[in-house]
Parts: sequence; structure tokens; C-alpha cells
Amino acid sequence: MKLFTSATLSAIVLATAIAPLASCNTAPKYANRKSFTLEAKAAESWFEENVSGFREQVGKSGGYIIFPDIGEWGVIFVGGTFGRGAVFSADGTQIGWAAINRTALGVTLGVQGQKMAIVLENADTMRKFKDGTWSGDIAATVVAAEAGTAASKQFDRGVAVYVGDQSGLMAGVSIALSHVRYKSLADLE
Repeated sequence: MKLFTSATLSAIVLATAIAPLASCNTAPKYANRKSFTLEAKAAESWFEENVSGFREQVGKSGGYIIFPDIGEWGVIFVGGTFGRGAVFSADGTQIGWAAINRTALGVTLGVQGQKMAIVLENADTMRKFKDGTWSGDIAATVVAAEAGTAASKQFDRGVAVYVGDQSGLMAGVSIALSHVRYKSLADLE
């Protein structure tokens, strides 16, 4: 009995070879941190303009993460999601860095980019994120509001996720929380 076809075996070998290339450190290089934080703040402003109640939700939260540019890539049977983010307390003070990195097998093709905001409901959810103990898949959803905007969504397992691209907010995008890592600013200095 044949366990793997040659195409499947080739995909596994390719995934193993490409996975390290898709990985990224949690924090940007020291020389790029200031400009990256400015990009994150610009993405945050985009979410404020496109999600009614976003600023109020963030202000009452345990903190939030802004990924200004999440990349998704795919080559036939292997793909992944990767990107860096800035982590902020509810008052907007940056407290750390985040990275998302996931490699997956499956039929995929192409590359696309998007921005993402993850709002953490309370201090307990922030602690789980920092400790790396949160898990589950959370879907980004869009709730219709006035023309051109969406209303802030309810928390699901302590998290609200918003994803947008150049054409606006996107629904149906799912993120596995276990693939999001944290690094404190204090650990890098």
C-alpha cells in the first residue's frame, strides 16, 4: 500500500524547505522599528475610519494588536500567512511586538496582502496572549453600518478581529490565535 504519491511527497519536501523562508522574527530590526510603528499607527487610523466604534472598543479593552501588512502566499500545495504587528495597551502606548506565522499544506496559488487589527477584550485575554496560552480560530466579520463603514463586532473568546485590504473590510477571514506570538519591548532593549 502506497502512503504518499510522489506529488504529495514533493509538496511536503517543498513545505519543509520553504517554511523557514516564510518565518519572521517577532520584532522588526532595530533600525526599522520607528518606521514600522508609524505604519502600524497609519493602519490603526484606517480601522478607526472604517469601523464605527473601533476607538471606543479599543479604549475599553485590555489592549490591541495592529498588523499593517499581513502577507499570504501560496505555491501549488503549500502556503502560509506571515507578518509583524505592534502591540498597544488600551491607551495607545506601545508595549510590544507581535508576529503571525503559519505554514499550511493545501492547494493555493498567489500572494496577497492585508492589514489586521486584533482587539483583546480584557486583561485576562492580554495575559493569555503574552503567555502564548490562547488558542482557537477566530473569524474576522463585518457588521453592516452606515455606508462605507462597519460597526465594531462582539468579542469571540475574548478577541475581536478586523481585516482590511485596499478595497475595504473583509469578512470570512479566519485566524488561528496559536500562530500569533508576543515579544515585550522590555525584552528587546
